Amino acid sequence: MESSPQAPEFVSIVDLKNLARTRLPSSSALKDLILSEPDYLPAEEVRIKVKMYSRLLYRELDRASP
Repeated sequence: MESSPQAPEFVSIVDLKNLARTRLPSSSALKDLILSEPDYLPAEEVRIKVKMYSRLLYRELDRASP
């Protein structure tokens, strides 16, 4: 008996979007990127994007440092 493919698990990124909205400057490309995402994404996609978001955050923090 073959098993049917399961539907992907979706994860809310609403809290992340709220954090970006309130804590990142309006000039932040990362803020724009996060806010452009839908409120719910497949869990695997979130895992991949969080890695990318963290790299961009460190890059933006490095640029903001004197």
